[in-house]
Amino acid sequence: MGRFFAIGDIHGCYKTLKYLLFEKLEITKEDRIIFLGDYIDKGPNSKKVIKLILKLELEGYEIDKLIGNHEIMLLNSIKSPFEYHNWLKNGGKETLESFDILHPNKLKMKYLAFFKNLSYFKIFKDNIFVHGGLNFKLDNPLEDIESMLWIRNSEVLTNKIGGRKIIVGHTPSTIKEIKKSLSSDRILLDGGCVYKDRKDLGNLVAFEIYSKKLFFVNNMD
Repeated sequence: MGRFFAIGDIHGCYKTLKYLLFEKLEITKEDRIIFLGDYIDKGPNSKKVIKLILKLELEGYEIDKLIGNHEIMLLNSIKSPFEYHNWLKNGGKETLESFDILHPNKLKMKYLAFFKNLSYFKIFKDNIFVHGGLNFKLDNPLEDIESMLWIRNSEVLTNKIGGRKIIVGHTPSTIKEIKKSLSSDRILLDGGCVYKDRKDLGNLVAFEIYSKKLFFVNNMD
């Protein structure tokens, strides 16, 4: 049986992702990888990040892909001028530049399909993988997909999700905070890779589910 890696927010940091996958983790086709969303925006190479993930799938790697709030902003901006301008202010400008287009409605079909076919969450044995978190005010937290993208709450009511932990990205965290979370019911995996100029951030993080080992690399983009 191969390894199972969960990887936090990438935000267009292609060189960092490539180094993490092939140098740090030395992934093989026996491994499984789940990405927690936010592949795009803010960083310099969103298109290359998407192309790399599509290439891995084509080559037979087992990949699960979750949607993040930045992907939903892109999709919403296709139909709404207001959402388009809001997305531009939140990193969309860098994404458009990387694709060499002026509007997301100019995306090629294979890239648009990538964004449209992302999952909101995945359940695997004792864990629920989701970008932001879950709304535990509901009897069934899995009914609120909006919260899955945006929420940052720290409370986890495991009795509402079958005793499982949640594994999330979305909230930039220091390595110290991430390590501390590994023993909690809410494991944080967004090392704030794109924020390399902020103290204690600027890391792309992977967590191996079976061994519970943490891996991270500093932003190389």
